Amino acid sequence: MRTTLAAAAALFVATTVTGSAADLAPVYKAAPAAAVYSWTGFYIGGNFGGGMASTRFDDPCFYCSSATPTAGFFTGGAQVGYNYQFGAGLVGIEADVNGNSAFKESIIGANDPFAMRVRTQADISGTIRARGGLVVSNALIYVTAGAAWADVRQTGIEFDNRTNVVNFGAPTGTTANKSGVLWGGVIGAGVEYALSPNWIIGGEYLHTVYQDRDANIVLANGNNACNPAQPANTCVVRSQLTTDVARLRINYKFP
Repeated sequence: MRTTLAAAAALFVATTVTGSAADLAPVYKAAPAAAVYSWTGFYIGGNFGGGMASTRFDDPCFYCSSATPTAGFFTGGAQVGYNYQFGAGLVGIEADVNGNSAFKESIIGANDPFAMRVRTQADISGTIRARGGLVVSNALIYVTAGAAWADVRQTGIEFDNRTNVVNFGAPTGTTANKSGVLWGGVIGAGVEYALSPNWIIGGEYLHTVYQDRDANIVLANGNNACNPAQPANTCVVRSQLTTDVARLRINYKFP
C-alpha cells in the first residue's frame, strides 16, 4: 500500500514539474511580414523647376535670315495621374499644366537696313503622357512619352536698322505676329520615392518639340510683304519651339 502511494506521488510530482517547465519555456513566433508598398492608385500634386527654351526662326525670302536663340526659364504647375502596379512593373497615365517665365527674343536680318525683333513666348503649357517603370520597394524608376501643348505667342516687330545697329531706330510698322495653341511630342524619364503610404517625392526630365508655325510678314498698311510674283508662304517668319525641363515633384496618392 505504501509502495503504491509512493509511486502515485512520484508520478504526480513529475507531471507537475514537466507541465510547469513547459509553461515557462519561451514561445517563439515568426516576425510579421514587412508591409509592401503599392503604387496603384490615383494621385495629384505639384511641380517646379527650370529649363532651356530654343526657338529656330527662319525667313526664306524677306530678310533671307535665320536665328536660333536659347534662354533659361522657370516653370511651375500641377499634375494628376493614375498608376497601376503589377509585380515589379508599373504603367500609368499623367496630365499636367504649367506656367512659364519669359523666353528670350532674337534678331533676324541684323545686318540689313531693316531688321526684325522676333520672340516666342509660351506662358502656359502642358502634357498628356503615358508612364512605364520599374518598382523597387518604395522607389520607382520610369520613362514617359506622349503629347504636349502650349499656348504660344509669336511676335515680330521690324525696326529701322540703317542708323544704329545696336539700339535700332523706330518701328516701321511691319510685323509678323501669330498666337494660339501648338501641339508637339514629349519624352522623358524620372525617379520617385514614397515617403509614406500617401506622400511621394521625385524628379523628372522632359524634352519637348512643338510643331512649326508660320507668321505672315505684314506691312504697316496691312498688306502682305510679298509682291504678287512671290509665293505667299515665302514671306513669313517660321518658328519652331523646343524645350528641355528638369523639375521636382511632390504628389499625394489617394488611399
